[in-house]
Amino acid sequence: MNVAKTRVSDISTIPVIITPIGDIQQREVIEQTEHFIRRGAALFNQHFAEVPVVFDLRGRAAGMYKVTGRKKGWGIGKSRTQYRQIRYNPWVFAKYYQENLTVTVPHEVAHYLVDCLHDLRRVRPHGSEWKAVMDAFGVDNSVTARFDLAGIPTRQHQQFDYRCDCKTHQLGIRRHNKMLRGQARYLCRYCGVALAQVEVAI
Repeated sequence: MNVAKTRVSDISTIPVIITPIGDIQQREVIEQTEHFIRRGAALFNQHFAEVPVVFDLRGRAAGMYKVTGRKKGWGIGKSRTQYRQIRYNPWVFAKYYQENLTVTVPHEVAHYLVDCLHDLRRVRPHGSEWKAVMDAFGVDNSVTARFDLAGIPTRQHQQFDYRCDCKTHQLGIRRHNKMLRGQARYLCRYCGVALAQVEVAI
């Protein structure tokens, strides 16, 4: 690109890419996570183990409580160890650090405590049990936050065009692949006609 031809107005419209939080702020987030786990232990008179905290989340979400594996008794004669972790998005934290420190951290810790107290498979993700923990923390129990994500790297999901008799629909890669493999069939909720992929002209 020829710099001489670049106008000032063009430069002002280029979004600034946010730098993710560094080691010092990550340590503060981990300490805040541990603080809310200790508060939960005091509030519910129960010991909660420390949970690993990672800063590998990308996209729109600021945080995520993740459980892999199942408790004993999953499947016939099978047992798997549960692995729990709290994931944070270092780019969203960088742009909205204080808000995420005071709201996202207790939000994810509340999911962890509810899992330990009630088993996530038996409760709704943001149901009354989760709201009770958030209320006990004295934190707003809104389900999601609305952040401007300009400058934050987000995942771009590939979309595929499908048609019915009344309009064009966009299907994501999972549904598209299910259609290709013959594992699923989707109907338009308005006209009731099965969706068919739009042929792409070459």
